Amino acid sequence: MNPFRVPLIRKLVLGGAGSALLGVSLLGAQATTAFAANAGPTAAAQPTPPAAKHDRSDRRLILAAVVVAEAKVLDLKPEDLRAALKSGKTVEQLAKSKDLTKEMFADRLATALKPELDKLVDAHKISRPQADRTIDRIHAGHIPFWDGVHHKKAA
Repeated sequence: MNPFRVPLIRKLVLGGAGSALLGVSLLGAQATTAFAANAGPTAAAQPTPPAAKHDRSDRRLILAAVVVAEAKVLDLKPEDLRAALKSGKTVEQLAKSKDLTKEMFADRLATALKPELDKLVDAHKISRPQADRTIDRIHAGHIPFWDGVHHKKAA
């Protein structure tokens, strides 16, 4: 009998054991690689987490700034503007009483609103892109309360 000849059953057992050891070592390497990949960026490179969907304080602050700016353009106090809107008047009606077209009102509103939004950005209450988007939307003709206050319909 040849001393280098290994019976078939022994080859299968040794081959299976070798495969198992190789698989375990590869699995360990993949787990280490996966763990390192999921460790995440360093603390300095982590972006700030987005605000929770139910937290709309930034929108409320922008809306309050818009009301103050609209009242300033219309030569009203903010509480008088709110009362007029609640009574059913629209910003369009109030602007027409001051002989302002929609374009004229939008330009004056953007000019009056910019410092208000800058204060919120400086206080880290809203982001610069939010402020810029608000001004861009006004220049595009999307004036809050132009058509009055829109209440959500009951579902």
